[in-house]
Amino acid sequence: MLVAITGAAGFIGRALLPKLADQHHVLATDLHAADSAEACDVLDLDALRGLCARIDAVVHLAAAAQRDDLSQRENETRIFDTRLKGTHNLLQAAQEANLKRVVLISDLRVLANYDADLLVCEDFVPQPATEAEPLSAYLAELIAREYARLGPPGQILTLRLGTVIDPTTLASDARCEDGWLALDDAVAAILRGLDCERFAGMGEWGLYNLAADVPDNRYSLLKIQAEPFGFFPAEDFTAWQEDGP
Repeated sequence: MLVAITGAAGFIGRALLPKLADQHHVLATDLHAADSAEACDVLDLDALRGLCARIDAVVHLAAAAQRDDLSQRENETRIFDTRLKGTHNLLQAAQEANLKRVVLISDLRVLANYDADLLVCEDFVPQPATEAEPLSAYLAELIAREYARLGPPGQILTLRLGTVIDPTTLASDARCEDGWLALDDAVAAILRGLDCERFAGMGEWGLYNLAADVPDNRYSLLKIQAEPFGFFPAEDFTAWQEDGP
């Protein structure tokens, strides 16, 4: 299968690329050509149509980050444009090309306003903060849900990831925070999402939450760990917990 990655030059994209290349043919794209990634702007519908005409599936990682040289208004415009217009353009192009799978990466911060002592799952209505990043992630999910309703069943998978951490870069005195997720587990879940034949719950739209499986985790992992997805994160961050070694 030929799989494209948008935002391939980002943190997750750089880690995903070699693992994905072990299993599939890969086409890496980013806003600007860099290393092995070719240029592709998700705000350019024609460019995405050309991309989707060449591939079988896509992992959508493209997201704008805050820049210190821009005003708050300029940053918010970039973030909302990339998340909303970019997701809409990609899904439109993907459905026109009848792609097998679109894996949309979202953010567990869409559930941030629930009480910290409450165990939340995919059935909870999102309550994101009003900052641009979590709010745009939630609105992108709504776009994906609507495209999933109109398109072929099982085409669109949304993975809500926690705060993705590379454990190899952590200081020995770092302490695990709520919602951490190891980079390798994020990559492995994306790979599983490309191959999973069907989803639990709403048949036309896959939606799963994923964070590290730690004691008192506020995010339920029952759905993603159950069949048919059957994914269990490997890193439990024991060494970085308060009562760890």
